[in-house]
Amino acid sequence: MLPLLPWALFLLPSAQAAFVRRWDCNPAIAASVDAISFQRQSLTGSLVHSDHEGPTLLLKLTGDYEADCNSLNGSLAQLVVDASVLGGSVGVQGESRGRCAENPYGQHFSMSNQGHSQDHLTGGLHKYAIYETSYYLNHSYALHTLDTTIHLRLDGQEITCITAHITPYIGSVTSRLLKALPFLIMVLFGVATGPLRLFHTNGRSMFRYELADPSRDPAQSHVQGLGDCLQFLQFIFLTSCLTLSYPGFFRGIVGELAWSSLIFRNWPVTHGFAYPGVEDGIYATNSTWGLEEMTQVLGGTTISDLWVNAIVNLLLVIVGIVALVQVPFGFQWASRIFRRRQAIELSDLQEESLTQCQRTGWSILRAVLDHFLFPLVTFSTSQLLLTSWYPAYRTFFAVLLVGFLAVSLGFTVRYLIKTNRQWAFSHGSLFPKHHSGTWIFGVLYGIPIVRGVAIGALQRSGLAQVVVLIICETINLVCLLWHYQDFPAWRPACFSIGRLVSLVMSCAFLPQSEATERSQGILAYSILFLYATMMFFGFLVPCIVSIALFILRKAGIAHSHGGPLVQPREAPIYGIGQLSQRSTRKTSFTELPELRPVAYPQSTGMPSTNEFPSYFRAPRPMTPVSMSSHQFSTLPRQSHSSDESVESSMDSVDLSILDEDTTTVSGDGDYSKREADQYYGRPMASQVNARVERTENTCATGEDRSWRSSWKSRKKTKGFEVVRPARPGI
Repeated sequence: MLPLLPWALFLLPSAQAAFVRRWDCNPAIAASVDAISFQRQSLTGSLVHSDHEGPTLLLKLTGDYEADCNSLNGSLAQLVVDASVLGGSVGVQGESRGRCAENPYGQHFSMSNQGHSQDHLTGGLHKYAIYETSYYLNHSYALHTLDTTIHLRLDGQEITCITAHITPYIGSVTSRLLKALPFLIMVLFGVATGPLRLFHTNGRSMFRYELADPSRDPAQSHVQGLGDCLQFLQFIFLTSCLTLSYPGFFRGIVGELAWSSLIFRNWPVTHGFAYPGVEDGIYATNSTWGLEEMTQVLGGTTISDLWVNAIVNLLLVIVGIVALVQVPFGFQWASRIFRRRQAIELSDLQEESLTQCQRTGWSILRAVLDHFLFPLVTFSTSQLLLTSWYPAYRTFFAVLLVGFLAVSLGFTVRYLIKTNRQWAFSHGSLFPKHHSGTWIFGVLYGIPIVRGVAIGALQRSGLAQVVVLIICETINLVCLLWHYQDFPAWRPACFSIGRLVSLVMSCAFLPQSEATERSQGILAYSILFLYATMMFFGFLVPCIVSIALFILRKAGIAHSHGGPLVQPREAPIYGIGQLSQRSTRKTSFTELPELRPVAYPQSTGMPSTNEFPSYFRAPRPMTPVSMSSHQFSTLPRQSHSSDESVESSMDSVDLSILDEDTTTVSGDGDYSKREADQYYGRPMASQVNARVERTENTCATGEDRSWRSSWKSRKKTKGFEVVRPARPGI
């Protein structure tokens, strides 16, 4: 904290302009002769917008001459400014003025040097000089960085030369859009892959009440695609925190995604200190590490408080998750008690409460380990850089948190693989959802931890950060392509390729690359364009298509199996491992809620396999035997039977479900209620009536008399009779 105090003291009185970080000019640009010694002290600037002159850049340079300023005519020296964007000039030089003054820090410097004479103290007060100039810009250049070269010249002689990268503020409207648009895309993608999928399938799937029903599996997420988009936004934000010489506009634009990594400017913990962020229309930064520069761009607090803020915001997110899961459950039970006006069985309440607690626990695990693991590890490991400034217990807690997250992730992944529930926990995630049986595939779940350690703990070396991140993406891509036959890997592979390309392009921002400012600016825009393209085609377009097709299908305009994010209900193949995970509760299928009829297309002929979903089994064919069963079910019940054995054998069979079902199928007794109907759905009543009419027309012929007489003769037989074929030769 002590090294930050001079910087804070310097910023407090500077109300005239914002601090601008400066560097020495390239020797090829600077003058070779430097006869007059001038020591620079500070460079400040501001961006002023006026209706008449447009945006104007104001710069102020202060420093000390070796000799007396007045004797050198230092007030006549002028500042010459040249600002460019991608190598092109963006404005014209304005008025420049200078003056010699007394050094406001001279008395402080003389007190620290007690051995100096009084003459040296007095003479030092007239060596200070102040120079100001204006530069008229063609546009505001809100999403650009001005590569500025500043020359101080006296009578055509070069006194000093400095360079600066000045980044104008992107504007409040652009800032809100850069925050809101990614958040809106993430919400739409979560809706398209979660609730929309449930509405599309209408709850029809194999083992609906055992495996695929999200209300029965507590590990299932209702917004399955939320983690997918959130992880990609976190990658964009946290990789912009690398210790690289990114152009100023790059961090200014990407910094608006800080909310995805649990950072909300300088809230809630600040300890009374926050960086200025945007000051006088430009970003004021002066940092050593990339994460520290990002906090300065955001106008946040120090790195140490950044970690505390992330933990506090995570706890708030967990509280919100608990409220979203438990509050609707409480209202549901309260409404059930009020509607029935009677006490609910305690066993039912305990069972559903246990399920809700399990769902809450899985939701918290998903939020911590699948959604926010990457930023938590990054901010925690960054505390290792502050070990010499803070107590040891602070670093110990940060390391302990990382270890706890790693152990929790290991046990969770092991349990998911053992129970084959990866699809339920991380469905829609960019991480693997199937296990190939090799240990290397399970290690891929630890990639966020390695990324977080690389960005947080290796802040001192940008080269090491880039190398580790490239290795992680390469391993992830190789494993995805190696096991592409086990699961659809094209989508995570495309995202992995995009991340790898962005990291390779980021190598141009290393000091060792010695790339020009124009090349770095072009590459920065290219990376931003790559991110925008992946967000547009990878998240926005698929969810818009899925939502549009869903609306058209509900309106009856289109008959589609869903959009790109709603997978068709193809025949899954369940092995003994999946079947063994089904519930063993003793629940009859007749006690399960009725499924809503599915609107299938009308047909004029007999039903074919193409008229119904892949799992729908057409009604039984209209044969004499099936019609006999229909007539049996529709005839009035006989009061008594002449055969006592028939009555005794039927006492243990519950035929009430058949009687209940005869009214729902509009007289088609051939389509009896059976277990398959609960899984596969039913056709519309219009189709059933059409089949009944065709059957009645057929029965109007002489055919029906023959089978009807045969049914009457069979009915007179006693008990249960087995009919065997005649033996050969008899």
